[in-house]
Amino acid sequence: MNISSLRKAIVFIGAVAALSLANAQSVLAANESAKDMTCQEFIDLNPKAMTPVAWWMLHEETVYKGGDTVTLNETDLTQIPKVIEYCKKNPQKNLYSFKDNLANVLPN
Repeated sequence: MNISSLRKAIVFIGAVAALSLANAQSVLAANESAKDMTCQEFIDLNPKAMTPVAWWMLHEETVYKGGDTVTLNETDLTQIPKVIEYCKKNPQKNLYSFKDNLANVLPN
């Protein structure tokens, strides 16, 4: 391997490493900003994005009382409209406050 091709390989590896680090930082930033999302920001989303965001929020680290679970279809049909209604009534609250209220309402 000559010096020219060695330099090209080092530059290529450096570029790949830099892009990987930049991508990892943006993913971490997006994850944290979703946890800090207010209900107003949720309502301002494209309607097509509301269901995936709400579903993700409702199912992230969810521990139901008594070990109960629900299917994706049941959640989409019953909980997503409730999240939207809650956020329209409480635009200043954090999106995750709906999940906290829901945990207090579920039976043991």
